[in-house]
Formats: sequence, structure tokens, C-alpha cells
Amino acid sequence: MAESNLLNQNNLLILGIVGGLIGIYLSGLSTIGGLISCLGGICAIVWGADAIRRVASYGLGTGVPSIGYMSLGIATVGSIAGLTAVLAFPALGGLAIAAPILGLIFTMIIGACMGLVAVKIIGMKIPIMVRCTVEIAGAASLSILAFSSAVAGGFAAADILNYVVAPGFIALFYIMNCMAIQHPYNACLGPNEEQTRTLKCAASTAFLAMTITGIIALSHAGVVPAILILIVGLCGWYVSFKAFLKASYEAAASVKWTGLWPKVEE
Repeated sequence: MAESNLLNQNNLLILGIVGGLIGIYLSGLSTIGGLISCLGGICAIVWGADAIRRVASYGLGTGVPSIGYMSLGIATVGSIAGLTAVLAFPALGGLAIAAPILGLIFTMIIGACMGLVAVKIIGMKIPIMVRCTVEIAGAASLSILAFSSAVAGGFAAADILNYVVAPGFIALFYIMNCMAIQHPYNACLGPNEEQTRTLKCAASTAFLAMTITGIIALSHAGVVPAILILIVGLCGWYVSFKAFLKASYEAAASVKWTGLWPKVEE
């Protein structure tokens, strides 16, 4: 695909931030709030997956796990710090409504600092390193908050601490969102990697993460909201993964079924 036909990175950034925040802020709606929140998380994951492919294209792709896990670590700390700021500083109580935005800002600031360390101190020769580190961390923050809000039934710090952090679900969201964001580029890596196919894979990993979130949501969000998340997640995964396979077949020189492995070693 010609470079001019690629999805614009700024449009994906807007999709991720606006979609993610809208989902988080509507997470408290009865029945469908968790579903909307998860869809916002999917927007953020697609944005993050695109940022991964842009920064990792400067090398052999070996740095994808490193920047993925680093950014998710930043996101977990930054997003929780933003949410709990109003608990640590009662004077900020009036800013409770802005907690998701504070979490996003904290995360992106830390991401910028880490990107500057990589460029200025470690000496990595990647001109978009700082921007992409900020974007990946921001996308990870929104996806974690979106899925957490779906489980907790809202983005209130106390609820997320009680129903996501305390039971240990935050660790699962850390790993799950990291894989959802970093896997697509690794799966499509090669000389004929192109954006649309990679982002179709990203959509499939995002919907798979949403499906797992639906199972987790049974612990608190309620049966109907959780089942709704689970069903939409499964349907979205099926459609997006089928689209990814179709794109892969179209890009391949040939596709052959080699059969099952032999019962004995030959």
C-alpha cells in the first residue's frame, strides 16, 4: 500500500484519546456502560498498536516487547496515580471528574521522560522515539482505565482500587493490554508488513481482551453487563480476526495446508 494511503497517525491519536476518554466517562451508565467503556479501550489499543509499528519499524522489531512492557508499566503507575490523586490530596476533591484525564497526563509525562532518556542518555537514533513512547504509554493508560472502569462500574478511584487493584485484576490487565498492543506488529513483521493488516490484527487482539474483561466483569459489574461485554467481544473478535486472515491470504504468495504433524519422527 502506498505511504499516502496509510491511515493518518494524528487521526488514530484522536480516535484513541477521544474514544478512550468517552468510554471511560460513560462507564457508569446502567447495563451498557461497561460495553461502551470497553469499546473505548479498543480505540486506545488500535492507536497504541499503530504507534508500536511506527517506532519499531526503525529496527528489526526486537524492541517491541521492551517498549511494550515499559509503556504498560508507565501506564499502570500513571493511571492509578491520576485516579488516586484526589484521595491523597483532599483539596483536589473537586477535580475527581478529571481523574481519567489526570491519569492520562501523568502517564504521558512519564512516557516523555523515558523517551528522552532513551534518546539523550542511552543514545538511541530514533527520531520519533519520544513521541511514540508518549503515545504508547497514553494508549496503554486509556485501555487499562477503560477495562478497569468496565469491571468496577465507573472510574471512581475507590471502586477501581477495591474491585480491580485489590483482587489482582490490575496485573492481568497489565499483561493483557501489553499483548494486545504489542502483538499485532510482531505478528505481521516482515518486508511486506502494512498498516491496515496490522491494525486488523490489533482490532482482533483488542476484542479478545474485551472478551476476557467480560469474564472478569462477572465479579462485580453484574451478569447482564458482563454477558453483554463478553458477547460483543466474541463477535468483534470473530469479525476482525476473519478480516485479518483474509488480508493475510491476499498478501501471501501462496497458502498451503501441510496437514497435521506426523505421529512418529521420520
